[in-house]
Amino acid sequence: MKLIFDDDSSARFEVVESLNESGNAVKKYHIKGIFSTIGEKNRNGRVYPFPLWEKEVNSYQNYIKNGSINTLMEYEHPARTNVDQMQAVAKILELKISDDRKYVYGDAVLLDNEKANQIKSLIDNGIKISVSSRGVGSVKNGVVDSFKLITYDIVPNPSDFNATMNGMCESHMLTEGVIEELEFDIDGDEIKQTINKEQLSEALKQRFEQLVKGF
Repeated sequence: MKLIFDDDSSARFEVVESLNESGNAVKKYHIKGIFSTIGEKNRNGRVYPFPLWEKEVNSYQNYIKNGSINTLMEYEHPARTNVDQMQAVAKILELKISDDRKYVYGDAVLLDNEKANQIKSLIDNGIKISVSSRGVGSVKNGVVDSFKLITYDIVPNPSDFNATMNGMCESHMLTEGVIEELEFDIDGDEIKQTINKEQLSEALKQRFEQLVKGF
């Protein structure tokens, strides 16, 4: 299985004013709307059947209920399956499937930290921002046949998805939102990276040559 990213949302940002403990008005930046489309080919040419999203959205409710770090969103996609809370820019408050079972709806709020505040400034100045799912799965003939949702991330909203993604993961080959060099297995709710024996052998060989040169 591969680490896969999909920007297929039409979520919008809403700025809501509320009062803090001191009685002062503060802005809260919410991301609301469609986070993913179900059963239709997305811009990366993949189709996610309803049963996959039904299972993952139901499972994700435990993250929301328990305050898991998997409810946190990062800016752009890191090439890993864990969420780094110190890099988080938003928190997902709600994730659900629409009544017509065509969409995954979400509601998230931007955090109050330096990186999140930079995103708020972009929004205030009319810059388009989107959300994109991060997960592990496998694809057959354009249909995702197994999938584990990690979280959603906030991404720029370019006309060409790969133009942003290709420059993002420095040490990994990424084609149509899939990191080709990483392999994973899903064990229940746990994602485990598998070892590529050929890559491991080559890495050990290179390390041995470096050690020999050092003598």
